Amino acid sequence: MCASFIILTGLEGAFNLPRRSAVLCFPLPSRPQARFLAELRLLLLNSTGAVMMNRRKVSRVVALCLLIGGVAVSPLLGQTQKWNRYGPGTRSQASAVYDAATNQMFVFGGQHAPNAVDFNDTWVVQNVIPTSSTTSENLQWLRLSMTGKGPGVRFGHSAVYNPTSKVEIIFGGGTGFPGPCVNDLWTVSHLNSQGGSPTWKQYSATGTLPPVREGHTAVYDPNTNRMIVFGGTNCTGTYYNDLWILSNADGTSGSPTWSQVTPVGTGPSARSQATAIYDSVNNVMTVYGGGSSTTAVDSDVWTLSNANGVTGTPTWTQLAPTGKAPAARMGQSATYDATNNRMTIFGGSNNRGTVLNDGWILTFANGIGGTPSWLSLPFTSAGPYRKSHVAIYDPVSDDMVIFGGDSQIPQSFTDDHVLILTDANGLTTGKGGK
Repeated sequence: MCASFIILTGLEGAFNLPRRSAVLCFPLPSRPQARFLAELRLLLLNSTGAVMMNRRKVSRVVALCLLIGGVAVSPLLGQTQKWNRYGPGTRSQASAVYDAATNQMFVFGGQHAPNAVDFNDTWVVQNVIPTSSTTSENLQWLRLSMTGKGPGVRFGHSAVYNPTSKVEIIFGGGTGFPGPCVNDLWTVSHLNSQGGSPTWKQYSATGTLPPVREGHTAVYDPNTNRMIVFGGTNCTGTYYNDLWILSNADGTSGSPTWSQVTPVGTGPSARSQATAIYDSVNNVMTVYGGGSSTTAVDSDVWTLSNANGVTGTPTWTQLAPTGKAPAARMGQSATYDATNNRMTIFGGSNNRGTVLNDGWILTFANGIGGTPSWLSLPFTSAGPYRKSHVAIYDPVSDDMVIFGGDSQIPQSFTDDHVLILTDANGLTTGKGGK
């Protein structure tokens, strides 16, 4: 028996102990200490209940002596509790594609540099474009179950998507810190799980392969099943401004084949982490920004006409947009509203390495139909600071979705938020975010 002691009981079942073996005796406490001990009993019961629910084995007796406000406490505790993380780890330089048919965004790979971790996992965000204000908080992350052996860990790779064949095409990337870079080619069939299970396949493409690289741009032409790749770096200090076309890109109509293209005209300088958008109706690719170091950053805009190499020789043209231009940057995102011929860029980092949170619109982004002009997006609230994030765009809702990237907060560095910019094409007054 305990004399002049307060007794905590009711813990024997949680620890699978004989009756009365889990009686905890403490000296008579003061009133504040009594409140604390009552809370401690509730905490112990709740914690051990969680252990029971998870069917974890609990050691019979674990002695832990806590000195709290002069009251010696020696409760019986189970095994050490552990936080478990759900959803994708924070990352930058991942890839993302959007499947409008199922309203899902697919994210692959990326890097968490602070912990020297690269990824090769695939995650899907379901219901990524809200159908109403009441569904804007119903996003759901799921790790995609894949069949077949997939690629190794990587960052700075490219990914494009054929919504007709439901095939994602992944090329290149870096595999370490900062390399080595690779130039392998992979596809995922049935990416949206419609008609089959998502399945990895590696291709040994014919033709001369591009040199290894990461930080390049890639766009996809659904009319000819071709992927167009520009620029990047080889992970050892060499930067590219070369142009490559992959025909039969998704592998459904024949073996993928690489060919290097020599465009007409003087093109952009060598760079990585630029952005590219593609107008499939007019066969024009538009390239913006990028850089060859954190202090050598570009702000120029280029179009590549006959970009797929089928309608003629690809030709570079530098645009001279009117209006105040955004600061030079690299690692920004870019999306394209083909109906209104507008490119939206967001974030990136400037030539001092500062992470940015501004948004800009380039009108007549393909250089056709009028003089291109820069317009600053007047957000109703400050946007997140991001670089090397991913972005997808839904032209029906005019929503742009971003994920991950590096932030301006050293403690956080990479970020795992999904954020949505409404009215992303800048045609509706009152810009905001979700």
